[in-house]
Amino acid sequence: MEYTPELIDKIVNLEIFSDFNKDNEVHKEILKKVCILLEPQTFNVGEYIIKEGELGDSLFILYEGTVQIKRNTPSNEQFAVVNLASEQNVFFGEVALVDKDTRSASVLALTNCKTLRLDGTKFKALCDEEPILGYYVMYRISRRIAGSLRRSNRDMMTLYAALLDEVEGNGEI
Repeated sequence: MEYTPELIDKIVNLEIFSDFNKDNEVHKEILKKVCILLEPQTFNVGEYIIKEGELGDSLFILYEGTVQIKRNTPSNEQFAVVNLASEQNVFFGEVALVDKDTRSASVLALTNCKTLRLDGTKFKALCDEEPILGYYVMYRISRRIAGSLRRSNRDMMTLYAALLDEVEGNGEI
């Protein structure tokens, strides 16, 4: 994709690129290189951008539109987690920049959507050329994963405490 000042503005407003300063010439040159790697893709209402369980190798930036994040229950029924709009500076699939793995959620287009796809392999090659890019982005991804892990641990302890109360209340083991 071509570099434009508007695209740079969009990118620096994303948490994952928030350590970059668009007024710093070195940072701006790195962000221009990121822009060149971005591949525009469109999705119509009702199309899946990402499907839970599929192998992922790309990050997606929601450029226009609204999506719904969905998860599967253990009985394989989908439930909506949250609706997100492009004005919220949304991106998803960032773990694919670290490691190819199965997607942990589905992303459904609620409106016609335009995304910008960042291929993980191309991103890693750019990080070899521009190590500060890799450092800043991996730092942000690590913080997100750490936050998710802390929330999961809290949720697990809450469920464990509720289970323990239930077992103790019934006198059963």
